[in-house]
Amino acid sequence: MRAIESFHYRLAHPGYSVFPGAHPGQMVGSGQLFKRHEPLLASPDPRRIDLRASLLDPFGDYRVRVFQQHSKLSMYVVADLSASMAGKLPALADFVLSAAQSALEAGDSFGFIGCGPNLERRWLLPASQSMQAVREMSQRIRIFQAQGRADSLSQVSPLLPSRRSLVFLLSDWHFPRESMQRILQALTPHAVVPLVVWDEAEYTGLPEWGLVRFKDAENGRGKTLLMRPELKRRIVRAFEQRKNLLRQTFRGYGMEPLFSSGAYRADSMNRYFQQHAL
Repeated sequence: MRAIESFHYRLAHPGYSVFPGAHPGQMVGSGQLFKRHEPLLASPDPRRIDLRASLLDPFGDYRVRVFQQHSKLSMYVVADLSASMAGKLPALADFVLSAAQSALEAGDSFGFIGCGPNLERRWLLPASQSMQAVREMSQRIRIFQAQGRADSLSQVSPLLPSRRSLVFLLSDWHFPRESMQRILQALTPHAVVPLVVWDEAEYTGLPEWGLVRFKDAENGRGKTLLMRPELKRRIVRAFEQRKNLLRQTFRGYGMEPLFSSGAYRADSMNRYFQQHAL
């Protein structure tokens, strides 16, 4: 069995969990990051009395140092399981294993929501620390014969925790901007990483000349085109324009996308979190 590659992630903004973990939290307690001074009566721990702050207190009260307690969070992968994702499901299966392993190493919980035309129980994995359940889900994804569209992407918000969670939103994003905006608006309470999974060979690998048959995976409609250099350049240019549109749309909701092509690589996730704070 191939080893699972994990990646390192960290949220910069405070979390809300009462359980200690690896991420900045809003609660005070055990920790190393100084938060503020409080009166001894409010935080009755004589070990943390700050003598200098107590001497400077105008009311002569003892002042105690309190620290920011790091907290746990929930990580979810929300994935497009539509027909257009058919060739990308092995990469999705690898990413699910990697994300779950990364969450468990950080002491967090991991959940998965797969989105086809409707939400189905077999594609729902509540957040937990069970790696065996994730392995089983990954295997189902790997052999799944995807069909239809991912209309249920707009229905996932009620299935996520009410507190701020880390959500990886994975799709090829081949649907209208209005649909994207509805999905993203519902997820703004969370730290969202949009993953755009494309196969660059779909447009850069086209021939300069020849007949090429194109087929829409979701509605089954096909079209045959006489490929020529100018048409190929127009297709490549259309993909670049689509990429810019996706960036603008995601950034409008405070989300920075990660574009991926081919097999999944954990080092791309490490670079993403080194460059972006959520």
